[in-house]
Amino acid sequence: MKTLFLALSAPLMMVGTAHAQETPPVEQQAPSAEIPDNEVSRFALAALVIEQIAADETIAKDQQQLAMAGAMQKIGMQPQRFNQIADASQGDPQLQQRIQAAAQQHIDAARQAQPAK
Repeated sequence: MKTLFLALSAPLMMVGTAHAQETPPVEQQAPSAEIPDNEVSRFALAALVIEQIAADETIAKDQQQLAMAGAMQKIGMQPQRFNQIADASQGDPQLQQRIQAAAQQHIDAARQAQPAK
């Protein structure tokens, strides 16, 4: 799974396909300070994986949703909570920075885990 992130050198982009279609709209959003670092980290990892799945043209569109849901489950991120954090990040530059930093940490860890060529 760690090799999955090597292609992601650009900053994390929020993917619209990540929103679970069956999730109802969020009524209230938690401020950035109320979202623990471990949740921000899981969110960033889930977003990276979802972005990779969405970009994979070898996976049929209907299978991409299943792959995304499976990846989120493995990471331990519920779709509703993922959507809440994504929505909260839209108007919260501090949260966006925390997500970017967490994503970069995941990318760096994946690169370090790769054997030297």
